[in-house]
Amino acid sequence: MHESHKLIYSGIILLFMFSLAYSLSRLKVPHIVSFMLAGLLAKGFVPVEYSHTFALLEYSAIALLFFFIGLEYSFERLAGMLRVIKPGLIDFILNFFPILALAYLLSKDLILSLVLASALYPSSTAITVKLLMDYKRLIFPEADFMIGLLIFEDLISIILLSVLSGLAAGGDIGYQGAYKSIATMLVVFVAFYLLRDIFKRAFDYMEKKLDENLLVFFIFGLLLLAVGLSHQMGISEALVVFMLGVLVPEDSRVFKYIETSLTSLRELSMGIFFFFFTYKMQMESSEGLFIAFLLMLLVLTTKFASTFLASLAYGFDKRVALRASLSFLQRGEFSLIFASLYPPAKVVVFIVVLFTSILGSFNFVSAPKLTDFLFPKKRSSKAPPQAP
Repeated sequence: MHESHKLIYSGIILLFMFSLAYSLSRLKVPHIVSFMLAGLLAKGFVPVEYSHTFALLEYSAIALLFFFIGLEYSFERLAGMLRVIKPGLIDFILNFFPILALAYLLSKDLILSLVLASALYPSSTAITVKLLMDYKRLIFPEADFMIGLLIFEDLISIILLSVLSGLAAGGDIGYQGAYKSIATMLVVFVAFYLLRDIFKRAFDYMEKKLDENLLVFFIFGLLLLAVGLSHQMGISEALVVFMLGVLVPEDSRVFKYIETSLTSLRELSMGIFFFFFTYKMQMESSEGLFIAFLLMLLVLTTKFASTFLASLAYGFDKRVALRASLSFLQRGEFSLIFASLYPPAKVVVFIVVLFTSILGSFNFVSAPKLTDFLFPKKRSSKAPPQAP
């Protein structure tokens, strides 16, 4: 393979991803969907041997995503999410277990069913937050609730990922493997909690002594090292890098520098991850299409119903609950991460993510008008006061 050919095809892939994402963005299609479609279309003109050129970015995408999720938390904030627990449990129970039951009924494969239930349970954090910002919905009363529910789903997904990564790799669904995964997760959490003061002093030292331009080498190198060691030790790399993000002090210059210097690298890596998710996917039978269709109908129904009930439990009226329910249907990055654990799940998850992210995005845009139509604001019947 000539080095010039690697560069040519690398440029073609990135330019193709840009062109498709830019074109479809005018139709309000999320970038994650554009990148998945690009990977599917690129099968026809990008030889398989050139896919290894982006291996480092593809593998680092998960580390960067979970590290940035961890940056949004502290141990105190993790302990303070009490108000969203009840709505979060409603959301989890009504989405996870019906999907698990239907998937097992259709496939008779317990590992596949667990992966599908875990993949199709959470809404897309990336798509939902971006839509909230793009359409200036952060001022709406349900915005804080939706963000809190996304955070709860992220945390549950990290726990599920820690358990399922070992089960999917070993093909063993025994209780011993599950207990070991949960125990390992608790040990990692406690270990990072005990090390938080040491890390705080280390970051204080770096702020005073290190040139900011060198921090990107330290942080990115630390993330890759953590992922490699996690693989060696059989620990979920998502959990480890998430905890590394939690340890970064929110009020530090290091925190601000990480956000400004690594955000572009994260976006590039995630785009490559979504691209190769579909590029490497094999659609060999129509069986997955039937399962995907039935699951898609189920996940749209359960997510709408669970968000509506969770909103009522949070204290909203039916009007706000309906608007939140219509805005929370899209699946995305977590779904693809779960599917990457277990190849038989890829086709089903891809189809569900593709359609729910497009349908969910359009629903999000139309949710305020549709809510106003179904629940019109009551106008006061009192006559205005007369001028003196």
